[in-house]
Formats: sequence, structure tokens, C-alpha cells
Amino acid sequence: STQSTGENLQVQDDEHSLTSSTITAGTLVQDGSSNRSSQDVEDQIVQKPKKSLGLCAKCKENIIGHENGCKALGALYHVHCFVCQKCRDPLVKKPFYHTDGLTYCEKDYLDTLEKCDVCDEHIKERILRAVDKQYHPECFKCTDCGNCLDGVPFTLDSENNVLCVQCYNKKFAYTCKACNELIVSEDGAETYRIIAMDKDFHVACYKCEVCDVKFTNDEGKGCYPHEDRLLCHTHYKEAVA
Repeated sequence: STQSTGENLQVQDDEHSLTSSTITAGTLVQDGSSNRSSQDVEDQIVQKPKKSLGLCAKCKENIIGHENGCKALGALYHVHCFVCQKCRDPLVKKPFYHTDGLTYCEKDYLDTLEKCDVCDEHIKERILRAVDKQYHPECFKCTDCGNCLDGVPFTLDSENNVLCVQCYNKKFAYTCKACNELIVSEDGAETYRIIAMDKDFHVACYKCEVCDVKFTNDEGKGCYPHEDRLLCHTHYKEAVA
């Protein structure tokens, strides 16, 4: 949309005028020692007709007189033709918005806009849509840390609160028993965890605590827990011997 202020035209007609004076000669009358002279003077002003300033972009009629015209959106209009699409109020010397080929006063334009779900103010510029709602980009923030999430990955908790990935992981991610680090996704990849002895492990941490051999599903290559430790078959036998 385009916001502007309509202005009265500053084009003026040339102010040429002709003045003709009709002078009726007085008749001199002799009256003893007094002389009386009479003269009738009549001034007549002949004005040049006003010029057309151009055609109105709306009604296509001539605009006569600068006080009757205005210039906006690169075109000329009659003052009474350049009005709000909705309320029909004249827009000369007022803020107005032009969108989708239609012109509105400020109030009626704002009524066409959506409101931000956070601040309940009209969204005049860029709109951010997420979770079936609309926001000012600067209003779309993590519920926990308050960081702006415009262009940033985010997720929802069970109560549909918007959270950045970091805050979500702090609240809900599992902690690996072996390294005590959170089991979280890297670069947006899907997250996997292994559960053993009712504990959680990174896939990479699921290995023998003695020789670091990773466990597999192959026969004899799996995990053999012993006294709360993850052991391979070889070291399990040593531990129980």
C-alpha cells in the first residue's frame, strides 16, 4: 500500500485582465461667477475565462480553477472526486493509503488490516503468520526467553506455547546418562535416543564403558549391563568372573 497526502494544485491561471473606461464628457455650463463641471466615469472589468488545468483521472471532466483540483498518485483529480473509497470523505491534505487500486482514508484503511495476536495493533507492514495466527515480526517471541523468532526455528509445547529450540530442549529434552549432555537434534535432523536400564543415551554414547566398543544387535555384540554399567560381552564375563 502507498501512503500519501493529497495536495491542492499550485497551478494558477494567468491573471490577465482588460479594463475599459467609458468616459462621458461633462458639459461646461456658464452660471454667473461659478463654473460647474460634471463627468460620469464607468469602469468595466473584463476577465479572461479560466483555463482548464487538465482532465480529472476519475470523472474525465475538465478541472477549472486550481481551488477545485488536486494532484495525487501522479494524476489530477477534482477535489470532490478524490475521496475515500469507503466513507467518501475528501482526501485533500489528509493522509491516505492506496492499495489494490483503491484509495482509503487512514481510519478506513486500518480497518482493512489484520491485528497482531500479541499486541492487538494493526499490522501495517510485513506480516508474520505462524500457528494459524498473525503477528508483527518483532512480536513473535519465545514464551520463555523472549527472543524474537522471526526467521528462527521454533516449536510448541503441549499447551501450544511458542518456544525457541534451545528453551524447548532445556525443558523437555532427555539427558544422556553417559555424557550428561542433552539429547537434541543437530542441524534439524531427527533425534534418536537409546533406552537401557531405564536410562537414556545418545546413540554414539551407547558403548562399552571399558573398551568403547559400540553395541549392535548382532549376536554377542549387544549390551551386557552389570552393576549399573554398560559392558560388552567380553568385559561382562570378566566382571562376573
